[in-house]
Amino acid sequence: MIQYAYRLVPREGGGFHFGREGRELETSAESFSSDSLTAALIAVYATTYGDPANFVQPWLERQPPFILSSVFPYVGDIPLLPMPRLRVEFRSDGDPGMRKRLKGLRYVSPLILTALLAGQYMDDQWKQDAPGKQLGPRFGLQGGAVWLHPDERALLPDEWQELPENLLFEKSIWKNSVVPRVTIDRASNSSTIYQAGRTVFASGCGLWFLAAIWDWHELLDDLVTELSMRGIGGERSAGYGAFSVGSPLPLPDLPLPDDDAARVMTLSRYHPHRDELAAGVLGERAAYELVRVGGWLASPNGPAQRRRQVRMIEAGSVLENKGVVGQLVDVVPTYDQPGAPSHPVYRSGFALPIGVSANEQTP
Repeated sequence: MIQYAYRLVPREGGGFHFGREGRELETSAESFSSDSLTAALIAVYATTYGDPANFVQPWLERQPPFILSSVFPYVGDIPLLPMPRLRVEFRSDGDPGMRKRLKGLRYVSPLILTALLAGQYMDDQWKQDAPGKQLGPRFGLQGGAVWLHPDERALLPDEWQELPENLLFEKSIWKNSVVPRVTIDRASNSSTIYQAGRTVFASGCGLWFLAAIWDWHELLDDLVTELSMRGIGGERSAGYGAFSVGSPLPLPDLPLPDDDAARVMTLSRYHPHRDELAAGVLGERAAYELVRVGGWLASPNGPAQRRRQVRMIEAGSVLENKGVVGQLVDVVPTYDQPGAPSHPVYRSGFALPIGVSANEQTP
């Protein structure tokens, strides 16, 4: 197995619309889930090479040739990773609002994540105005939503590297806005205005994902290149979602899962197999977020329609290390309506785990 960090460079002046189930169209996230990425690559394969049945067969047999993380932001040459669902350890208790500010953290750098996974005390990486008073990440971005290690400053975009910490703290890797859109009814020629969320990345920033590859590396490269021209996310007809495949990001030095470790953290969405549930992957020491995955499907055989909903465990969740693998889930609609697709509609629930050596009980 090899690991490869794909860098997705946003098109200049372009943006993305990453919707989330249950949220309004006016909102847009800064990340793209692993199940959506895998589904997009299956669709690319189907339109480029034909019937994807042979392509998805290894996943159905639970022996995938590659597993992909969710798509996260990067800044300069720093790949950001989800804040793990682990207790952050400090020698001192800090001020009463410290835990609340920790909940505002969304991404961490590789060095910070490695320290958190090992259960290290993080006092030195947390701002201290007075003894025992904690104020937030000592070295952060995006108003405290991103936590970096000072040793990674040289990997920031050139124009950010010399900024003092207070100005870095307010630097935005991405910005979300609302853009007015117009749709025209073909029958009546009447127009309807609506609002759509748009995510734009700063210069030197963009998106990335990690691939654990056992086979089909060249095919994966080709599919990602083709996907770059088609785009990812929603509102692609308005020019959203386009990117180019840049030079690979430096691979984050993350701990591999260890058979002796009690827990792992997944970098992708995870749908456990019933055998894994029986083994206890969601046992007492697990800490996870369940997300409802629904949305729309596009089929060449009929109109767009809603997928069957499924629940998955979100990236950044911590699981008991008891055979975490996952499975492919068919979310084809179950109703019998004209135009309903006659083919499976897959979402990937395979975990991309990294090791957790921290021994503290997860809250």
